[in-house]
Amino acid sequence: MASDCASVTFACAVEWLMAIGSHIIPRFYLEQFANANRRKGRSGNVWVYEKGKPPRQASTKAQGYENGYFAFVRSDGRRDESFETQLAKLENRCDDVLVCAKSKLFDLRVLIHRTTLAFYMGLLFARSTSRRKFSAGNWAKLKGPFSQLEFNEEYVQDTAAHYTEYTGEVVTPEQVRQLIRKQAQRFSEKEMIGNTFIQDLLFHAEVMKTELVPRAWQVWQAPTGTEFVTSDNPVVTFVRLKEDLWHPGHGFRQPGVVVAFPLAPTACLTVGFADRPEFQEVDAATVTLLNDIVVRCSDRFVYSKTLSEEIKKMVNEVGRTSVPGETAFVGAFPDAQRIEEHLRRTMGIRRRKAN
Repeated sequence: MASDCASVTFACAVEWLMAIGSHIIPRFYLEQFANANRRKGRSGNVWVYEKGKPPRQASTKAQGYENGYFAFVRSDGRRDESFETQLAKLENRCDDVLVCAKSKLFDLRVLIHRTTLAFYMGLLFARSTSRRKFSAGNWAKLKGPFSQLEFNEEYVQDTAAHYTEYTGEVVTPEQVRQLIRKQAQRFSEKEMIGNTFIQDLLFHAEVMKTELVPRAWQVWQAPTGTEFVTSDNPVVTFVRLKEDLWHPGHGFRQPGVVVAFPLAPTACLTVGFADRPEFQEVDAATVTLLNDIVVRCSDRFVYSKTLSEEIKKMVNEVGRTSVPGETAFVGAFPDAQRIEEHLRRTMGIRRRKAN
């Protein structure tokens, strides 16, 4: 038995060391902001900004790269990385639309174009390190109120009666309490948190696509001498408090929210801002405002095609100040009562009549 366990542990260690290198932000997307390499077929380079560090040039092949980022941990501890291949296929279907969307010849009104690009935006938002950390933080917040269900005698009794009837075997209140404790403990387990992030990723991308497609779309074009930048969290939201005062990090369904997605140094797609004309050249001040939002919403890295002292300063001053769950996307978190109501509704647990 000990030998078997040792073999499994060794196999898991080998799989970890040989984990597939995943691009958190697709390499093809970063290439839109890169200086082309003179050698045909080689990766381009982008300028990379990180708070407290000097800007540096890096290849799109190596930037935003993390081993095993999309790995799913199986019940025996082995790592399943097939999802990386699935994501790559989905990304490739969007590449042509991503490139064409910055051109005035592109028709933003065509439904298939919108659907494809909206899904791609949802995919990049859902897979970002910002959302992964946000997801993990939500599980940590959920652990406390969920644990309180153990002391809710009515819920425990009702759940025991429900599963006794459902399974045909006696389920005791104590067994329900043990199950609640065990499940609450899992909310802080790294493997469960990571697996849930992977399992929910495509669901979140589809939800976001549904939200974005019917809204007003407009592509902003940067004037000569200016550039849009992007980051490791390239899909951002903001609300215009004043014409020149934008506040980042709002939910996609909030009234008045604008969703922005830099397509290239020359173009940025906005959703919810305006629908006529479909392409609009903006002034340098607007480019600066949008870049400020992108920098604030970044998790760690900001990328540009051209080295910019303005972006360097911006990253050091306001980089990663819009943090999901802390200063952005902050909403009412469910308490024990709302969790109970949700579980009763989804699992069909009835309230028993008083004797």
